[in-house]
Amino acid sequence: MLPHNFKPDGTYDLIRLGSDHDGGYLIDPNSIEQASALLALGIGKNWSFEKDFLEKRSIEVHAYDHSVGAVFWAKHFLKRVLAILIGRFKDPIDAVKLFLEFKSFFKEQAVLYLEKVGTAEDCDTNLNQALEKLNEKPLFLKVDIEGFEYQILDEIIECKNNLSGLVIEFHSVRENKHRIEHFIKEIGLRLVHIHPNNNRLDEEGDPKAIELTFSRNPTKLEDKYIHPHALDQNNVPRKDSVTLRFTEI
Repeated sequence: MLPHNFKPDGTYDLIRLGSDHDGGYLIDPNSIEQASALLALGIGKNWSFEKDFLEKRSIEVHAYDHSVGAVFWAKHFLKRVLAILIGRFKDPIDAVKLFLEFKSFFKEQAVLYLEKVGTAEDCDTNLNQALEKLNEKPLFLKVDIEGFEYQILDEIIECKNNLSGLVIEFHSVRENKHRIEHFIKEIGLRLVHIHPNNNRLDEEGDPKAIELTFSRNPTKLEDKYIHPHALDQNNVPRKDSVTLRFTEI
């Protein structure tokens, strides 16, 4: 079971930004309207959240992902070429289109830094340095950096007064419950949504990864928390949905 403070204290007004299934997040529209910038940590080959955010509010966007350089796209294209062998003849064309869309978006609408964010020796930058480059307040922060989120939790807490909202994916939840609990208590924003990633479960049937959404000034619809939200979607469509269970205290 998940700790009690992982559970929002009611149902909030939320909208969905990003693609169907993996890559989409539920966030509070007030946190969009109050944001002067968007800082996105973790992109991969899905920038639909950032694109949808810009359609709602035209602001400055900085994104960080060290993994999406030339080697990444070369491997992606090679895989799609090999897919021809199993009859997927359009895959190489789709790969080229995706790359061109990637280049266009991060040239015309957003700034992409091929840098690894964290505090370990092999990281290129940290959150404070990324904030200095952006220099816009308040900002909305998206964090999906495959486990490296734990390196920057203290930095996120330090800049909490400059955030209009936050969506963050926590990995290895069972091993880090106490760290996540502490973060929820200290972040100074209202927890408005939790979404379980249904890709992998632990031995107790709880999700190994969860997405949490926070907001500074959310609109509460009712005191009762309802899950799943009507806009929720499974990260992996072919796998079963996850029922969230919380402790009483």
